[in-house]
Amino acid sequence: MKLLPTSFRLSRKLLIVLAGLVVLTGASGAAAILVGRDAILGPPAEEVSGAACTTVTTVRVERDGQNWLRKYVRSDAKDGAVRVKTALRVAGAVSNREEADLYQIVLLDAAGPVNRADMRGRAIGAEVLFSRNPAAIPGMAAPFVARYVDGQPGANGEFYGERKELTLDEIKAIVTAMKERSDCLDPNAAAETDGHGEAKKDGGHEAPAEDHAAATAAHEVASNGH
Repeated sequence: MKLLPTSFRLSRKLLIVLAGLVVLTGASGAAAILVGRDAILGPPAEEVSGAACTTVTTVRVERDGQNWLRKYVRSDAKDGAVRVKTALRVAGAVSNREEADLYQIVLLDAAGPVNRADMRGRAIGAEVLFSRNPAAIPGMAAPFVARYVDGQPGANGEFYGERKELTLDEIKAIVTAMKERSDCLDPNAAAETDGHGEAKKDGGHEAPAEDHAAATAAHEVASNGH
């Protein structure tokens, strides 16, 4: 058997193919640099479903025979788009669990006010309104209203920047793309146990699937938005 001569050289085309195989089979970090992280793993979770949040308080108001639910939450999200996605996610989770004619989610910064009377104006980083029957709510023409301040909060938790409102098409796209449907963490909620160290389900029933809330919200936007 003859050995290849020492002057043997790989063709340029073969070198390109081999280099591609090295990139694809090598470390994921190298592939991410060449191809892009989002193309391989997808965008970060908070860019799709919003950020983690904490419940401050939930208030129910009876107005003209209607039940309005207003929930205040905190998040340290610095990006306005992430804040409004967080509020939309929470609106879906709450509306799936609680009955109300109008749901309002008010998102505050982690350094925002403590007293509820001060949780307004510049203290609000994002806000979402949702109603299954918007025609019955004064001043509400669509099932969703979602708005946010496009700017980072100050040291005192107040927001200064351009106030933006999402279109129904934008809301529909966000809600449909969400992979996580969780509510905010409630530090005041104590889990009840059944004596065996397992948490009870409310009313002895399984908790409703949160995917249903997002699907319902997307359907409301699709059917009522135009």
